[in-house]
Amino acid sequence: METKCRLCPVECGADRSIQCGACGADNTVRVAKYGLHPFEEPCISAKYGSGTVFFSGCALRCVFCQNYKISRAAAGEAYDAKSLARIFRELEEQGAENINLVTASHYVPQLLQAFREYKPKIPVVYNTHSYEKLEVLQALDKYIDVYLPDMKYFSPKISARYTGKSNYFEYASRAVEFMARRECEFDGEKMVRGCIVRHLILPLCTDDSLKIVQWFADLRSPAYFSLMGQYTPCGDIENFPELKRRITPREYKKVRDFVFDCGIERLFLQKLEAADSRFIPDFSADTKTLF
Repeated sequence: METKCRLCPVECGADRSIQCGACGADNTVRVAKYGLHPFEEPCISAKYGSGTVFFSGCALRCVFCQNYKISRAAAGEAYDAKSLARIFRELEEQGAENINLVTASHYVPQLLQAFREYKPKIPVVYNTHSYEKLEVLQALDKYIDVYLPDMKYFSPKISARYTGKSNYFEYASRAVEFMARRECEFDGEKMVRGCIVRHLILPLCTDDSLKIVQWFADLRSPAYFSLMGQYTPCGDIENFPELKRRITPREYKKVRDFVFDCGIERLFLQKLEAADSRFIPDFSADTKTLF
């Protein structure tokens, strides 16, 4: 039986039964926090909030991650498949509009077990950085209703600078193309099936953003595009002076106007006012809610 982990493009080969992989995770599922999230796209948070489960660890490891505290450490509590299924039920009972799995790709085998224990009665959202292998996505696909992938970088130089991985676009483009094929369905204003591709504009990276926008437009997929202006200096950016400021209105307008020029109509536009630390979830163990 294969014990060397090759779930993600890093292919670190760790035996996660005895050591952590490149994602920082061993075979134990760690959930940093879960609860109702009111600040996702309107069709995801809907009326009562998205039932968001934040998993600890991450294979991509962007230096500016707003969830840096949980993406780098073995934070949170350990869960097995049955207790993970109980989280799904608990969020349903709280009135969650969906089950929103945030950065869960390094726990896909355990997720598959949890879904065999209990398939939520509300839509399941897969919220990912998109540094994914197609075969892993395909294994999970029948349990996912809504895909919520980031498309972070086009340039290998930029992705290498901020993640140490020059092959981000190579893998993410295939992963997002797969996810973006899903036709969108709504129950009123709530998305119950489909895909929303997110892109976060970074300081001094607008040309890279334009290439991503053009790439998405050329897909001609049924997916929505979500342009995000919320970049807030976070994480380990001491050696990245360009990341120590928010994006400017001029940078945002440049990318937004190009989105319009490309004729993308299925669109969410995030206001620059969202670049505020109060919209970053509270992962402290002292509180029960995310915000």
